[in-house]
Amino acid sequence: MPMNRTPGAALITGASSGLGEQFAHRIAAAGKDVVLVARREEKLQALSTKLEAAHNIRALVVPEDLARDGAAQRIRSAVDAAGLSVGILVNNAGFGRFEPFEHTPMAQNSDMVRVNCVAPVELTQVFVPDMLEKGAGCLVYVASTAAFVPTPWMAVYGATKSFNLFLAEALWAEYQGRGIDVLAVCPGVTTTGFQEVADVDGNPPGLMVATAEEVVDATLARLHKGPSFVHGWANQPAVFLSRFFPRSLVARVSSKAIRSVSDKLKELPLVGAPKP
Repeated sequence: MPMNRTPGAALITGASSGLGEQFAHRIAAAGKDVVLVARREEKLQALSTKLEAAHNIRALVVPEDLARDGAAQRIRSAVDAAGLSVGILVNNAGFGRFEPFEHTPMAQNSDMVRVNCVAPVELTQVFVPDMLEKGAGCLVYVASTAAFVPTPWMAVYGATKSFNLFLAEALWAEYQGRGIDVLAVCPGVTTTGFQEVADVDGNPPGLMVATAEEVVDATLARLHKGPSFVHGWANQPAVFLSRFFPRSLVARVSSKAIRSVSDKLKELPLVGAPKP
């Protein structure tokens, strides 16, 4: 695997379930130590025990809420105290809400920005200097197909994913020739715990639904091969074609598709609908 070119452990945020858990399984299976970061310590401990027994690697558990101030520095301190170094940083943790913007508590939207955007920035700043000193490292950012289009009813979430995508692509260019590879993965609908947290009832019609294993395998195969990619053959043309239509039209179509998966939104007026 290309990631074996990179010395040090792999730090994975949101490692207790979904994509994060699968990243941990795949990277540990390649023989690399892992640092598991999430809020749910019991799940992390169970995963750590399983990975160490199966792959003869070290799996450090760091329970942390990325919405709290100073999370990145506390994670770095835990890694240092364990005598590990981080060569691969997988910024996977994130969450969203599926409801009208005005219904979401301000604190929840603020936490969403902290977890989805601030934490990846701060973790990158904490660990990149060591990667530059060694001349080797890898940064992975889990974005989304939502990064390419406006996402009514999930406005803040979609904006955070655009942030992840543009951050990764900019850093990819910045670190060319300096030994650090950067990759943003943009999955579509994926069978993880995200839908339950976001309160999504189903999946938008016509979209490809992937498993976490498929997304993770595709991501690891794309390391060192470019700054970003859209996962799923059915998602790629939709993302590409959205560039050729007015953004107002894209927003309306996106609104109709997204709200079609929830009964609680179907009675709300369409974006741009004429007023009575």
